[in-house]
Amino acid sequence: MLNHSESSLNSTSWTTANLVSGGLMGLFFVVGVPGNIAVIVFILHHFKKDNFTVHLMLNLAAADILCLITLPVWIYSELESIDKVTCKFFTALVYYSAYSSVITVTVLSVYRCLRIRHPQLWSRMSKRRERALLISGWALALLFSCPGVLAQEIIQSGSKMECERNLESKDSRIVALLESLLGFFLPFTIMLTSYYCLYKTATQGAFRCRHRPTKLVTRIVIVFFIFWAPHQIIKLEEICAKFVGSEPILSLVSDIAGSLTFINSCVNPFLYAFSSRSLHKPYSSGSNLE
Repeated sequence: MLNHSESSLNSTSWTTANLVSGGLMGLFFVVGVPGNIAVIVFILHHFKKDNFTVHLMLNLAAADILCLITLPVWIYSELESIDKVTCKFFTALVYYSAYSSVITVTVLSVYRCLRIRHPQLWSRMSKRRERALLISGWALALLFSCPGVLAQEIIQSGSKMECERNLESKDSRIVALLESLLGFFLPFTIMLTSYYCLYKTATQGAFRCRHRPTKLVTRIVIVFFIFWAPHQIIKLEEICAKFVGSEPILSLVSDIAGSLTFINSCVNPFLYAFSSRSLHKPYSSGSNLE
């Protein structure tokens, strides 16, 4: 949503894209914010607070809420101009929350893999180190979000000013390319690797009764790819077009593809909190997510 091009779009297609994008974002806000709040309340009420998986799920819900609460601003920006301060501030929230969400999902994938394949390895991890790992994830997300925020500008597009990523300089394109590698392709590779390791373990005779973690990580990988790949592909196509001096072909649907990334924040609470049967066990019976 924050990287679309302002070129080669007629007024009709641009208006249609804005309407579809705005409608989708409105739906995601209405569904996602209450859904993530409900997950936080549910987890805090039913599950052990010293469980690392619980901490990861709470982190994920918090990041998703932080991302989704920016949606009214982006819906407004589809219709009216916004100022530079608003552009920078809410862009910072989006990047920060998006990176936090991706990092949390990646850590969750690796953690699930280690819990099944090498349980004795993770058992050596102290609570202090687990907290340090969680804090490091947020700090890393803040670091990764800085280049994108700095490159976001107010650009004239038609009759209004829009908050867009500036890709005019070679350096800005290289930074945007690195963001795609660090923010999508690298985490996706780690998730795939974790899934592959879990799959190999689950197909071994001694672990045939533990298919559920493998299925959960499969959903993580599929959902992450489905809702982030279109946006990243369009972003890469736009960067490449800038490098060769041509017009981006996929910019027509860039707004819609960008808004679809918010779906991930809507489905995450249901995917991670309610897809596992163990989450429906009462707290009194020793409910946990390990």
